[in-house]
Amino acid sequence: MQINRIYEIDSCDDVELDIKRESKLEFKLWYDDEKKPEALVFITPGLGGDADNNYREHLAQTIASDLNVAVVSVNYHCIGNRPQTGSTFYLDEIDKLILDATTQAAGIKLPYGVDKIQNYDQMSEIFHFINQALIKGKKEGKFRLDYFLNLHVSLQPAKNEYQNFGIMQAQDLINVALYLKKNAPFDTMGGGIPVIMIGSSHGGYLSHLAAKIAPWLINGVIDNSSYAKFLWKLVGFGKEIDFIQYSEFSTFDFFQHIKVFCSNKTFWTSNSSSPYFFSPARRMIRNILEPSHLQIQTTYPKPYYVSYHSFYDRRIAPPEDKIELYDIFQKYHFDAKLYMIKEQSQIDGKFIKSLDHGMGMSIKTLIKKELPIMLEKIKNNPKKEYKNKSISYPCEDLLYNFTQKEDKIFLEIKGNK
Repeated sequence: MQINRIYEIDSCDDVELDIKRESKLEFKLWYDDEKKPEALVFITPGLGGDADNNYREHLAQTIASDLNVAVVSVNYHCIGNRPQTGSTFYLDEIDKLILDATTQAAGIKLPYGVDKIQNYDQMSEIFHFINQALIKGKKEGKFRLDYFLNLHVSLQPAKNEYQNFGIMQAQDLINVALYLKKNAPFDTMGGGIPVIMIGSSHGGYLSHLAAKIAPWLINGVIDNSSYAKFLWKLVGFGKEIDFIQYSEFSTFDFFQHIKVFCSNKTFWTSNSSSPYFFSPARRMIRNILEPSHLQIQTTYPKPYYVSYHSFYDRRIAPPEDKIELYDIFQKYHFDAKLYMIKEQSQIDGKFIKSLDHGMGMSIKTLIKKELPIMLEKIKNNPKKEYKNKSISYPCEDLLYNFTQKEDKIFLEIKGNK
């Protein structure tokens, strides 16, 4: 019989920004109590549709039923960062500056100063006022009929979280794997049960990042359309530079005459004098495609990798980066295969539905296609116990050290001389 359990555990604090975590880490586990699972399979959602709970539940149930594995789904830090997953809109100080400057330039006088906007209702009231002013102005000939105003709003993720981007999220995946190896309600082969990470887009990126942080723990990664380098648009503070170019997404859904650009709440900043400066070192540790780091990984047990990617994915996950990453994997003798989808003939309408980012891919089909192959490889070449459960990555002026102890992964950051 298939069993579904929900867990809450302590995970990691934000070591980089010295912020203590307020929330527990929640995850779900599916398994058949009449079988002995061959692996812990993490299906890690990205942003948007695949973070939907109903979709995740159905997918996990299907895989746990059809294959002899236990399936894990983790609500990693800041997963609730879209309206459909629990985030709410607000205006921070930069948003208010943008609002003030933009409306003044358009000749729209607000009923009160932007400093008076303290909550969602006031924000909504102001935006409705602006939209009506634009409608009236178009009727009076003050604006072209196709004119619209560009404004920016921030997203407050669920659980009062914020966008750390990558590091805490990957630590969450690793901490769940370590917890289950010790505490799962089934035989974990003395803690030696294989761990396989699967994900699309940001979920695939986190799967690769978890393997970078704990290569001795992760046996394999199955990926669709992840980015090989951190994505500026998703870090949250791009609006400090250009809120139109570096916002996470934009929409006309709320107001017909206002294009609303949206980014997550974050403490990272482009201000080099701030302790929260997103420095080159912070970027470097988040890159999967970091040649010097990949060379360090070669001295550890090598996970298996398989990835699918559209050759035309220019806006979110440049294919050149992915090709270079997998070329380096091959150079260092990783068992890593990249399927670069280039031709219309490869669109079958079932597995691959487009050449856009994500390719409209059926993740269920991806898993059923690639997971049995990876399980067979792991079975034929089991990962031996690796005593050195610590890895260090030099990043410009900082040294990031990840260590597994007491069934958790810990991060320590020191100066790199």
